[in-house]
Amino acid sequence: MRRNPITTSYIDENSGVSVALRIAITAEPIPSHVSALDYVIRPALEQGHHITLHAPVMFRREARRRGVEFHGAGTNWTCDPLVQQTASEIWTGLGKARFNRYVFGDLWPEQAEAKARDLLSAWTRARPDLVIAECSDLGAHLAAKVLGLPLLAADNGLGPVLLDLWDTDIAPALLPLYKQYEQDTPVLPRMVTPAPVEWFYPVPPPSARSVRRTVAEFRTVLPGWLDRSPSSSRPLVYVSFGTLTTAMTGLGTVVGSAYREIMAALSAIDCDAIVSAGSLAEHLPSTGPRIKVVEHVPQPALLRHADLFVTHGGRASLLDAVQGTTPVLVMGVLADQPHNAAAFARRGLGRALDLAATRAEIADAITAVLGTPQYAAAMRTADAELSRLPSLDLMDVCRKAGWPPSTGRRSP
Repeated sequence: MRRNPITTSYIDENSGVSVALRIAITAEPIPSHVSALDYVIRPALEQGHHITLHAPVMFRREARRRGVEFHGAGTNWTCDPLVQQTASEIWTGLGKARFNRYVFGDLWPEQAEAKARDLLSAWTRARPDLVIAECSDLGAHLAAKVLGLPLLAADNGLGPVLLDLWDTDIAPALLPLYKQYEQDTPVLPRMVTPAPVEWFYPVPPPSARSVRRTVAEFRTVLPGWLDRSPSSSRPLVYVSFGTLTTAMTGLGTVVGSAYREIMAALSAIDCDAIVSAGSLAEHLPSTGPRIKVVEHVPQPALLRHADLFVTHGGRASLLDAVQGTTPVLVMGVLADQPHNAAAFARRGLGRALDLAATRAEIADAITAVLGTPQYAAAMRTADAELSRLPSLDLMDVCRKAGWPPSTGRRSP
């Protein structure tokens, strides 16, 4: 195949036909996870392929914003109050390790059957050429295997957690469902990840491949109300603990306390601050005229203007920081986040603090990062490393999986 520079589709060398793949992309109901998949969605669109997002209905608007077709699959199970309450109680009472085992070893396998059933129905009616599923979308993995579809897992940040729990918790929980569909033992598919593999994997899996990271174009535009005075000499600190932690009642209480400690620390520092707190925003009164509390902002755009990012340490947020060359203060909450915090601190990209840190400890850490140019220099180096990664070529993925078939399709 060779790239057509005008249409951005592909030309089959044998037939001369312009080819567009039908690509099914799947997501699970975590609020930020469609954004976490933009590094596969945007290249697929730019390469002229037809994309359908198969996801719970909570993501219908996200599909529309990206200009892709939407097909409902699975349920909004993370929005269930009982699920949120149970997960929060486990996290607060038994710690992060037991929380991970419950969420990824119990909840996710339990939800796989409904997702697989919906996808089997949809993909039997309209068979895609390639499935790109979140690495944690266990139902999509099964459906693709049953139908013999080429499958690529997109690392959404949870890859290291899944690998850690796969043999002990996840695969055993999935085995009865796989037997129901007469399939072999569950195996985590080969993955692409939008960062150098060694950044987040202590022992890099042989199947993971690093590709260049992109974000949706609308997330790169800074709203007018965020423009600062050109004469302002104060550093800008951006604070966000993501979407999931603020949406879960029990976790929200703990995270709300962390926000308050951070804002109290910021009020004693000569800086401007924007605090993005999702549903908690209405319960967080500003502690000073230089601190603005909002529900949401286009994070990648804002981080290109910020001097420090105080974050929960989700994979996508940390990579937004790298691409904005913004040093971080990471206060990991759950899943992969504490590990990510330690990894970035070791690389000199910022500092890590416990979620229960006091305002005095937070103020000291903020002041230290803002006053140390080496953190920003390390971020610039990391951004250069990120930008050198190869772009994701979907035709190459399909060729390695045995596509195209003997007869291609003309690009629409």
